[in-house]
Amino acid sequence: MEQRFNLAKTKFETYYASFEGLAEEQKKNFAIKKDHSLRVAEMTLHLAEQLNLSKEEKYLAYLIGLFHDIGRFKQLVDYNTFDDTKSVDHAGLSLEVLKEQNYLSELSDQQTDIVLCAIEWHNKRELPKNLSEEKLLFARLIRDADKLDIFKVLCDYYTNPKAIANHTLTWEMPKGSVVSPTVKKQILKGGLVAKENITNELDIKVMQLSWVYDFNFKASFNEIISKRYLEKIYNSMPKNDSVIEIYRRVKVYSQNKFIA
Repeated sequence: MEQRFNLAKTKFETYYASFEGLAEEQKKNFAIKKDHSLRVAEMTLHLAEQLNLSKEEKYLAYLIGLFHDIGRFKQLVDYNTFDDTKSVDHAGLSLEVLKEQNYLSELSDQQTDIVLCAIEWHNKRELPKNLSEEKLLFARLIRDADKLDIFKVLCDYYTNPKAIANHTLTWEMPKGSVVSPTVKKQILKGGLVAKENITNELDIKVMQLSWVYDFNFKASFNEIISKRYLEKIYNSMPKNDSVIEIYRRVKVYSQNKFIA
């Protein structure tokens, strides 16, 4: 089994190294996505282990985590951006790369369908209602693992007083001191905040806090609580009644999910 993990990682590393003549900024962004993919692969595997999945299921989980963003490299080269709205859906591009490179040839048709389905839906606002139980499991695994790593990246940025402004995280929006009414309404109703309703950096952070409503596993909430992700985001926000109420709501929700 370890040999299969190493072979998958070699395929990933080989594809990553196949891009030549990159500008320095592109090299930097390539490295960021490579490290993210490797961490997400490990986190997806960790969650699968916590769920006591079979060896074969753990391997599929690892593959999904490893390859979920493989389209990002082509996206950056072709469009010089990671912004899907200004280029293409990076999940769809990841499916194209996997098929072109034949990286899933060792899998059965059923396993291939599971991997491709999980990757296709990992970045969408919601999962479709008609997924099989097995596809739903792996789609939820990658969505949790992906967001957990994004939480890590965000919190490293928010807690670093010397951090250089990162517009991919702030969206080049005004800081803002008040949560937009629609954003506040969405999160207090226990739902995900929609990107189209965001008007400032504070709204972005509220959206990030709202992700707790999209996590699926007790092990994921253990990561959120033990790494203090919600607290770190909250500490980077201006304090007012709305912010305090929102933070308390998502914190209690997460704690209840962990002890349930």
